[in-house]
Amino acid sequence: MAENYPLVEQREYTRAGKRGGFLSRRVSRTDDELPTVAAHHVRVFRVGEEYVEDHGQLRSDDRTVVDASSVTVVDRRVEKPVVVETSIPSGEVGDFTVRTTFYCTVVDACAVVRDGVTDVEALLLGHLRSVPGFTEDGSDRPIVDSLAVRDRIDARLTAYQEMRPAVLSGMRVRHGAVEVLTPAELAEALAKEEESRRVLDWTREREEREQEANLRRALLETELEIRREELRNMSAVSRERNRQEEERLRNRYQRDEDAVQQEHELERQRARNRATRAELIDDLQIVGTDPSAADFLAMRSGDISSDDLAQRLDGRRRADHEAALQRLSVDREDERWKLERDDRRYELTRADRREDAIEERRAELRRWEAEREDELRSRQEARADAERRRCDDREWAGEVLKAKTALTKEAFARGLFDGVASGPGEFINGVSEVTVKPQSDGDALPGQEEASGELEGAARTSASGARARRTAAADLDDDDLDLGGTDSEASLGH
Repeated sequence: MAENYPLVEQREYTRAGKRGGFLSRRVSRTDDELPTVAAHHVRVFRVGEEYVEDHGQLRSDDRTVVDASSVTVVDRRVEKPVVVETSIPSGEVGDFTVRTTFYCTVVDACAVVRDGVTDVEALLLGHLRSVPGFTEDGSDRPIVDSLAVRDRIDARLTAYQEMRPAVLSGMRVRHGAVEVLTPAELAEALAKEEESRRVLDWTREREEREQEANLRRALLETELEIRREELRNMSAVSRERNRQEEERLRNRYQRDEDAVQQEHELERQRARNRATRAELIDDLQIVGTDPSAADFLAMRSGDISSDDLAQRLDGRRRADHEAALQRLSVDREDERWKLERDDRRYELTRADRREDAIEERRAELRRWEAEREDELRSRQEARADAERRRCDDREWAGEVLKAKTALTKEAFARGLFDGVASGPGEFINGVSEVTVKPQSDGDALPGQEEASGELEGAARTSASGARARRTAAADLDDDDLDLGGTDSEASLGH
């Protein structure tokens, strides 16, 4: 079918946009998106899973039109004829061509669109081929008995239509006229045989007429030949002689003429070749590699027209302009790339310098922190060493004081200060005034040297006192010794 039936037109919709003025903007579609419908057409809009039938009343801003995803125009003509052709085998070589007309009417446009009934001919052909016994109706009939086959098929389709009508979604189908046509191959063969028969009859009649004419012509020619033979016999010798002489002269003249003509043609060809070479050399020197000059030369020679020349020149100018623009664009791109490369290199250099500076500051900070920690550690160690030296000095002073105290007690106990002119008070005062000064280089402290000197002096004094007591004891008796109240003991109280 040349026209689309039953679906005349189908359109797919995208999301509708907002249209109108600033204050009256609303979602709608354009008027061009709504297909026009004839009097016997309807529009079917698909909105989600629903199909809405429209008889041309919905506007472009209607909610159904805005929300629709597609629209289809359906033909609702009543009893629309649809012709279906198929072939069935015959009892001879060849097939019958069965042409059946169905009358279709759309009763539910939404069902037609929903089920996608686009090719009605294919559906009806499938229905026609599914009729039981349809393809065997002509298998027992000769090819010329098309009327009987047509009546048989018409009866079968009518009965089948009554029992099981053709079912198409949303359509009512009624069986119509049936035609059984002679196949094109058989018709062509019959036409060829008829043409051959006519040609054979015409050829036979022509041959008979030619035979009669030839017979009459032969009789006349026989009579003429007898008379001509006599003349030929008389002029044969003279004609042969003349012919031989003429042939000899013609051959000699022809040879001379051919030689002259050949020489003339060769000379013309040489001159033409020289002129062509000279012209080519001149054209090459003048034109060179200039395509515009070559085009002008071709126009002058008539190979191209002035319009072709103008088009070529215009195209060449455009090509040169585009090439110049392309080169300019490439140069700009190269310059931009160089600038971007320099900027990138500068940024990377700055980043590297910044990282180096940060790393140097970090290293300086770590070095400063290490020096600070070393200084703090040195101070703590010096403070600890000083504290230990003070503790050691205090301990040593305490030991020296204890030693002096013990020696003093021992000296008093033994009476070593009895013969001393200064008396024990000075020694006791010296014991109470013992002070120790620490040394930083690890040498002996002054208190230690003083204590050791005092200890040695005390030892010597005690030794001399002991010797004096032994001598006095030897000289005096025990009764003469008075260890009670002496001046030394009195002085110890002070």
